[in-house]
Amino acid sequence: MKNVYLIACVVLSSFTGTMSASVSDADDLLKLCAEQAVIKAGDAVNSGNMLIWNQGQLDTNQASCVTAGKWLKLSGYAQVRYQYPEHATAGFDIHRARLDFSGNVADSIDYKLQPAFEGSAAKLLDAYVDYMAGDYLKFTAGQFKIPFSRENLISSRYLATINRSQIVEALVARSKDIIGNQNGRDIGIGAGGDFLMLNDTYFFEYAIAVLNGQGIDTMDLNDQKDFDGRLLIHPIRGLSLGGDYYSGRYALSNVTGSSYERTRVGAELAYVHDPVSVEAEFIRGRDGYRSGSGRALVRRQGWYVQGTYFMLQHHLQWVLKYDTYNPDIKTGDTSTIYTIGMNWYFTTMTRLQIDYEIRNVRGAPQESNLLAAQFQAGF
Repeated sequence: MKNVYLIACVVLSSFTGTMSASVSDADDLLKLCAEQAVIKAGDAVNSGNMLIWNQGQLDTNQASCVTAGKWLKLSGYAQVRYQYPEHATAGFDIHRARLDFSGNVADSIDYKLQPAFEGSAAKLLDAYVDYMAGDYLKFTAGQFKIPFSRENLISSRYLATINRSQIVEALVARSKDIIGNQNGRDIGIGAGGDFLMLNDTYFFEYAIAVLNGQGIDTMDLNDQKDFDGRLLIHPIRGLSLGGDYYSGRYALSNVTGSSYERTRVGAELAYVHDPVSVEAEFIRGRDGYRSGSGRALVRRQGWYVQGTYFMLQHHLQWVLKYDTYNPDIKTGDTSTIYTIGMNWYFTTMTRLQIDYEIRNVRGAPQESNLLAAQFQAGF
């Protein structure tokens, strides 16, 4: 019970602010827990060095995570969102609510578990094990993010905008993908790493994966496995150029033995030079089937470009984004969203986001602009 009390103390304090962020070691944490009656004084005696309070990256020196030895690191965040669309009902929702458990169970073996609690039912997003052979090679097995698309691989807690790009939502196993919303994840095995160090920066970064192709918490429904490959180069510090390729077959749950094509090709660019960042992605996808009697392939594509600028000692961040997506190239019916955003960072993990989206979206009224605000609290 002692460890449970200690972890509960730290998690509670990260949200209530009753603990000082200047705590520097486990003994001070235990003392404060006892003083605030979160744990009994006796439980704080001889507990050793079980807990470490890690400092955040911002100048505010707020806490960002909790560890219980090397085998458990606990972090999490909750996002409360308010949306005010022009032609729909405004209101609040819990956009995301997640806990992240990770740790090191051996010298070269790590794990990660991430449950999500938003929506009508809890679900498991990440559940995988890593084996690190070196910087040049890491093996992964389990349920993890598909190594495709820069924006897909960025955690929701660090996104510069409240909403992801249309092409990422539609073509990288998210809300509008043909296989349903899988939060950009799948089950399988993968490998990746960095190599060829030049001027203190690895020149090449790669990742490959073999996946079921059906999404999270789902067994494969056909014999074919999906393949994903990703390659980036970093010619200078802060600059990334790369491409992604995904080739797979998905099955419909109500059609025995069905097999439909699901192919993706992407290109990306990113440049980060504090306090400025610029990134862009293009993704093209193909879904459906070919047969001797007919052809029903749908080709989709889109791209976005985004720029950010930090000011006021990394507290205030401005965001501009252009996002366009065509769900069927044959029709030429493109949806376009311009986003103007502002993020105010209290800590690395706690921030207020305000976005105004000027939207010309397929199937929506001509004026379907959206004002959204989101508060994120994290530890």
